Amino acid sequence: MFVLLSYKIDCLTPIYGGRKGFFSESASSIESGDTANTSKWEFPNHIGTHIDFPYHFYQNGQTIDDFTEKFWIFSGKKIQILEVNLPEKETLIGPQHIKGSKYNVDTEFLILKTNSGTYRHEEKYWMFNPGLSIQFCDWAINNFKKLRIIGIDSISISSWQQRDIGRKAHKKLLNPKNPILIIEDMNLLPITADTIFKNLYVAPLFVSKSDGTPCTIFAEVKRL
Repeated sequence: MFVLLSYKIDCLTPIYGGRKGFFSESASSIESGDTANTSKWEFPNHIGTHIDFPYHFYQNGQTIDDFTEKFWIFSGKKIQILEVNLPEKETLIGPQHIKGSKYNVDTEFLILKTNSGTYRHEEKYWMFNPGLSIQFCDWAINNFKKLRIIGIDSISISSWQQRDIGRKAHKKLLNPKNPILIIEDMNLLPITADTIFKNLYVAPLFVSKSDGTPCTIFAEVKRL
């Protein structure tokens, strides 16, 4: 069974900070006498389910061109979901907010489920989104030595209410010396901490030298 862990992009896709998002207009139309339907799209590169590369916060940081095709494929044994229990009035995730205590030290793709997706089309999705604390970043780096990607169902690892800490969290994870890529705005509604993965595939929109790009994520699962 395959499940889609990314959102489709459309004019309702929320953007961090409530900024302008996806715009589409017709470039040619069969109804207008043209031979084919084509469209012109305009959107920021950090939209929907998307990847942050080190170049997003470091001038000398890696871009999409620095990661091979094999980088985007993950076996089930290298994937772990951690559920987050963050009190309603708090906006920064710390190690103390992680449910459970069993961790796979060989994890390469760490998924953080906050259940933010249940209110994705409400204003609070970007205005009061849960972000990562520096303490959590240090905890993840120290406990998962093989970590390549952290994915989360929040619109950003930078809480809109704590943007100064969010910038530091981004820089901590995206350090070009040993980068951990970030995937934000994942669709984690179809899965739980009990989901058993066979494989997971990340398909970025390959725009050369990009600091970030939308992506499509498919997971092959044994059990939801």
